[in-house]
Amino acid sequence: MILIVAEPGDLAALWLRTQLGRRLANPVEVVTPARLVYAPSILQRLTSRHSDAEFRLSDGKTLRMSAVQGVINRVRAVPTAHLHAADAAERDYAASELHAFLLGWLASFDCAMLNAPAPESLSGPSPSRLSALHFAAIAGLSRRRTQVNTKEPQPLEQTPMRGTVVHFVLDGQVIGPLLPAPMRDAMIAFARLWGSRLVQVETVADDGRNEFATATSLVDFPAGGDALVRAIARALSP
Repeated sequence: MILIVAEPGDLAALWLRTQLGRRLANPVEVVTPARLVYAPSILQRLTSRHSDAEFRLSDGKTLRMSAVQGVINRVRAVPTAHLHAADAAERDYAASELHAFLLGWLASFDCAMLNAPAPESLSGPSPSRLSALHFAAIAGLSRRRTQVNTKEPQPLEQTPMRGTVVHFVLDGQVIGPLLPAPMRDAMIAFARLWGSRLVQVETVADDGRNEFATATSLVDFPAGGDALVRAIARALSP
């Protein structure tokens, strides 16, 4: 099974499930974080060499970690609606425990995963705007001059004056419109600094060159089209 863990309104994840289902022999399933957290029964076994988990979901189905050959992680936040009646301190404590559980569960998979969770975000690396600009500068991507001061330590997202160009970097492969070799290499270097197997990089055309605009680990799969789907299928195949 290929498992996509995503929010119920994640249309990009639902689109990807359909596309991967046409290309992979393994079934592709989508499960929401709420279905996992609200499962009537959760059994997790952790040892120094092995981990396994089994969720008995509310609809009677069973999700076994051992049956998963690949994971696409799109978890944005921990579901906490069921904690609304608890006292604030207890609610915060329970939310922290749920975050730690999902983080540990996702991190314990030993199969192919896009994208592995990070301490700052369950959906993978989520550097600040300032860090992203710093990575772009180190990698050699063109970028607009940005001023930072103590009153505004994080630069604001800049609204593109013209069309945005989207590229994806997956395991060192750049997917999207053709680029000059130096810019392609700069995007690959940026993705390494970002720290995720799959990252979406957006640039803006300005005076004949593409300037870095933003990046995210929560990529827009339909924007990558068939080329991105094929690359993901290869990345998840054993």
